[in-house]
Amino acid sequence: MKKAMALILGLILGSLVQPSLAQGPELLYEGYMNKGDYLLVGPLMILLKDVVYDINDGKWKGVFIVFNEDMEPIGPNLTLIYVPDPQKVRTLLQNQTFLRAMAETLGYNPDNPIEYAEFLRWLSTASQMEIWNAIVKTIDEHPELGIRLEDISKPYYVPNARPVGVNETIKIEYRGKTVYITVLSAYPNGVKVSISGPIQWRASMVQGLLLSKIDVKGTIKPGQYFTVEVHLKNIGSRKVRFVTAVLSPTPVVPSSTKFKTEEESLATTVPQVLTQTGTIQGTLYPVESSVKFIDLIEPGEDKVIKFLYKVNENAKPGDYPLYLTVIYFAYTTGENLEQRTLYDTAVVTVARDYEANFIIVQNVPRIVHPGEDFTINVTFKNMGEDPAKDVRGTLILEDITGRVFTPVSPSNFYRKFVDPGMEFNETFKLHVSESAKTGTYTFKIRLKYYSGNSNQEKTQDFTISTTVIRRREAFIEIDNVTLTPEKIEPGTTFNITLRLRNVGEGYAKGLEVRIVPTKALVRREIKKVDLSQLSNLPIPGGKELAKNLQTALNQVIGQIAQEEVSAFLPIGEDNVKYNGVIMPNQTIEIHFTLKANERLENNIYPIKIEIKYLSSPDDKLISDERIIGIDVTGSEKLVISSISTSPSRILPGTSNVEISFKIENVGDGKADYIIIMPNPQFPFKLSETSDQIINVGSLGKGDSAQASFKVDVDENAKSGRYLIPLTIEYKDPTGKFRQIEVNIPVIIAEKPKLVITDVRFGEKPVQGKDVNIYITVKNVGGEQAESVVIEGVVRSSQPFTLVKRTDYIGTLNPNQTGEGVITLSIEKDAVPKVYNILIRMRAVGDKEKGDDNVYVFEGTIKVPVKENTESKEKLRNLAIGAGILAIVITLLTYFKRRH
Repeated sequence: MKKAMALILGLILGSLVQPSLAQGPELLYEGYMNKGDYLLVGPLMILLKDVVYDINDGKWKGVFIVFNEDMEPIGPNLTLIYVPDPQKVRTLLQNQTFLRAMAETLGYNPDNPIEYAEFLRWLSTASQMEIWNAIVKTIDEHPELGIRLEDISKPYYVPNARPVGVNETIKIEYRGKTVYITVLSAYPNGVKVSISGPIQWRASMVQGLLLSKIDVKGTIKPGQYFTVEVHLKNIGSRKVRFVTAVLSPTPVVPSSTKFKTEEESLATTVPQVLTQTGTIQGTLYPVESSVKFIDLIEPGEDKVIKFLYKVNENAKPGDYPLYLTVIYFAYTTGENLEQRTLYDTAVVTVARDYEANFIIVQNVPRIVHPGEDFTINVTFKNMGEDPAKDVRGTLILEDITGRVFTPVSPSNFYRKFVDPGMEFNETFKLHVSESAKTGTYTFKIRLKYYSGNSNQEKTQDFTISTTVIRRREAFIEIDNVTLTPEKIEPGTTFNITLRLRNVGEGYAKGLEVRIVPTKALVRREIKKVDLSQLSNLPIPGGKELAKNLQTALNQVIGQIAQEEVSAFLPIGEDNVKYNGVIMPNQTIEIHFTLKANERLENNIYPIKIEIKYLSSPDDKLISDERIIGIDVTGSEKLVISSISTSPSRILPGTSNVEISFKIENVGDGKADYIIIMPNPQFPFKLSETSDQIINVGSLGKGDSAQASFKVDVDENAKSGRYLIPLTIEYKDPTGKFRQIEVNIPVIIAEKPKLVITDVRFGEKPVQGKDVNIYITVKNVGGEQAESVVIEGVVRSSQPFTLVKRTDYIGTLNPNQTGEGVITLSIEKDAVPKVYNILIRMRAVGDKEKGDDNVYVFEGTIKVPVKENTESKEKLRNLAIGAGILAIVITLLTYFKRRH
């Protein structure tokens, strides 16, 4: 079944494969390609996408994809896929709603500030693939967001390329030309290929290289706004980073070409632009910024940057240049970046409608090679409404960075008249200097002529550019440097592995790699000067003189007491390594064992690598020196000290206790991005006014910083010593994020605590009577209670009157009891039931321990009021006697009347 499927697949894709040709087009390239390598062949870019193992044949085979100059895949059987759109993804990651959903998808709580901060830190350090996978998962789990993958990606066509085995050939047809790619040998990570094609095409391999094109459409009138489009295309095989484009009426040339970062590069160009204000406002000036920044440009990608300019309303007719300076960084060795600079110019023609004005259409090879001739064809057209007279043209070959072209044909021309709308052609042949370096170079064609009735000669400059790429030579680059261990401290013995790669088109042989010892300045062990004896001399101000002179001398000695030592030395071996033949794209590794000098301080120290080899085809000796920086740093150690609290005496129930401390780096290494997160446990909790996360910043050797947070103490906390844990996160000198746990000791002091343990009544509480209530109070706290006083509190709605409201008990030691009494008068019409009476207890802390706080405690006692039966019996008897008396008086009155 597998063989049948292979046969069917072969029949479907058979048109792509033919046997290797013994004779045919010119051999353009024969060499090695690793998986992921790009190769430029004429206008085509050939990518070795993968190397796969064919189970049926038991052989390794290569998978190729071929792109045209617009980075469009060519060939049959294209498949539609979706590729993330960087701009749309960046916009999506600025949406706070989506970020919260993404945090929840990854298991973070977006409502918890600490967890959300951890999510944001992950987002800043995660790889592009990790972030993209998280975005896909978030869109899948949160359909309520209304986002589809198609909304943040763009369609892209890729060919269904089948694997190509040894001695098989791919046939690529493009614009009537044919290229043959033959696999000569294959192995797990790469293949050896032979590429043949048209004789006028060339094959080359570059890492990352930008070509520019400036578009200014038409003739511009005074006062008019116009847009300048700058096209930047990466024709290299690797992406370029940190692209800074400056479009200015005067040239902007960086003062150095050895910047390490895009910030340093931009720092030298922007001031130049700012100083051109007067020139800009003379004729042309930018409406927006004249500096634009692009983070990266992928291989084959064509970025368009738009600059908006305006012509001064009073500008005179003429040609005004705009100079383009592009500073970017290209990957050269592994992840190492090298700064490159691209120059280009365009001419803005400011003219009245009736004046003669020329535009050009140029046909210039985009890529040329050192030592060869090339031809440029230029078409001139008069776009004005008046003829141009006595038109003289000159080819100016001086480039901003020097002269690399020389004319082979005449570089001047002349036309008597050029009528409106008329065009004419000129051809120039140039030679590229054999010593020209890889890069983009510009030159000019200058026209001088007369227009209309004016006696003033007009001048127009047209800028032309092409890119020089060196070829057919070996070139050894340091592709990667690995240190073991990663953190190098003074006195450490470490291994350094250099991965060397032949990025040229020829082979290298007789490779010699040498470690050249470098010197570093270190401090000598010195003794301070003691001039204290001068203070005893009988001269005015002798003591002060001795002090000042001693300070000055010690400062001078400290500055000059330095000596040079070897920073690194080989251990147990020579400082030279050798190798044989290195083919194009081949990678080898060289190992050295070195020891860092024990007297080195924390710094980056250089190691000089000397590389010598013979390059094909003429065994030219190439000698080069490279500098590798070794970061020597000690280990960081963060400690907590100088702990204090406010208030200094912490008691149970206290709120907003501020705990202040100092965080110190007592190690030799630097700690960056330090954040502290307090994690208090019972009986503490963070106060609402406290910082949840404390940002400290960076701490170098011996540095310290103050920090604080606030806690609330539970009122039921017991006295004693507690530890509040702190989580400290930071980045160590090797770039790794670390997390440590430290504890802050906090002491909760003792305090008195009064409770009511017993209540008794002098007599039963009945209506209309006064009753003495005896209250027993106990100190259940851990500290002596002085001047204990109890106080009864009744509400206005209660049928009581406090005859004796307070009573003094005195001093109660821990676990000691005391009794106090209050007198309560009960109203005679009080409803018989149980009443709750509030008892307030006051005490002063133990003054001998420095506690002069006044503590107030409250408790409740129950007073069961009963009915007064004795008073009720007296009233009943009185009522009976009154009734009998009334009857007697009535009878006496009756008999008296009858009588």
